[in-house]
Amino acid sequence: MAMRFIIELDGIKMLKRITVQLQCLGITFLLMFSLWVGVSFAVGEQPQFDALSVILIESQRGQVLYEKNPGERLHISSANKIMTGLIALEKMGNQLDSKVTISKNAVLVDGANLNLEVGGKYPLGDLVYSVLLDSANDSANALAEYIGGDEETFVEIMNKRAKELQMNDTHFTNPTGLYDQSQYTTANDIAILVRHAILKSTEFDRIFSAKAYPWTDKNGSRILINSNELFWVYDGIDGGRVGYNDPERQTVITTATRNGQRLISIVLDSPESSMYNDSIKLLDYGFENFRTGILVSNGELLKKIRIGEDSLALVALADYYYTYPVGRDYISEFDIIVGEDLKPPIGKDEVLGVAKYTLDDGTVIEVNLYTDSEIYSTMSWFSTAVEKLNEFREIVILLLILIFIELLLFSIYIAKFIKKKFFKSLGNFKKQDGSN
Repeated sequence: MAMRFIIELDGIKMLKRITVQLQCLGITFLLMFSLWVGVSFAVGEQPQFDALSVILIESQRGQVLYEKNPGERLHISSANKIMTGLIALEKMGNQLDSKVTISKNAVLVDGANLNLEVGGKYPLGDLVYSVLLDSANDSANALAEYIGGDEETFVEIMNKRAKELQMNDTHFTNPTGLYDQSQYTTANDIAILVRHAILKSTEFDRIFSAKAYPWTDKNGSRILINSNELFWVYDGIDGGRVGYNDPERQTVITTATRNGQRLISIVLDSPESSMYNDSIKLLDYGFENFRTGILVSNGELLKKIRIGEDSLALVALADYYYTYPVGRDYISEFDIIVGEDLKPPIGKDEVLGVAKYTLDDGTVIEVNLYTDSEIYSTMSWFSTAVEKLNEFREIVILLLILIFIELLLFSIYIAKFIKKKFFKSLGNFKKQDGSN
């Protein structure tokens, strides 16, 4: 009886242990599930910003990852500074050692300045650094006069460049960004400008990414510090500047790279108290919710076609990248267009078709297609020649006419030459006969 009681007691204890373990597993499962659900919801959440206008784009293709009032026309002085620096570098072919002489008019300017010496000569590169890092208005004026001859001509160059870049909602009236009611731009246009500048001008990108730069003049030496504080608080920052006309309407322009993905963040008219918080939220949203990966790999087979009795594989000859939301392929349409009337010979360097990918955001990516093997012509040299002649029939006919005319003129010349020689010989013969 006692033995039976002990066995039953042990069984109850074991049952309790199993019950407790199952409860723990259940709680653990619920916690993991709730965390998973929380993450799932977080991916879809849209951040809120105090700034009036923001935009976040991926740098390589310019895909828009987030936007708020991107087309709102605003007065943003940083756009002027960036355009002034970019044009100076483009026009001078990155000759940063070129000396710029400072005029009296250049230094008569309000706002931030370096107190440049009238008549002094400064390296162009130093002036560009001071414009982008320190927002120096006298440096901006000096660059404008050096490149354009005068400020008005340089402003015309600025607006022409904006049109070339399809910044359709931008108008400049000065190189400094000082307030003018007829001057405006948008977050979308600034994103276009910054993306072009960092991709097409390695020198601009290098200056834009600088945290500091040594400045030396007759007054001594000092360090120009990039006023974008995100350089020191956010991982991956590799470019940026800040600016304002009104302290309560701050501009923060930033680029950051993580895991090979470079994003461009534009925050406009943000309160001074939240300008950096807005920028951090925007960049966090991009890095947490989007990835940049390979759309098509180098050598990837996309289609097979037949040309006569030959089978050809159409492949890409480069890696093509795109940016997509986490967990989605983001491709809405796919089509392959193959060239018409393809005939041998076909070389590996000939574009035979295009693979067209359309993403959910409307971005279109076109991949040129090439053959992975050559096809040589099976026709004889005579047949090939006849085919080429038929292909350029009009040109061949014109050439034949010209050749015929040349031969006709040459024949006339030869006939005249022979006739002249004949009569000359005949005259000599008659003279000899008369003397006899």
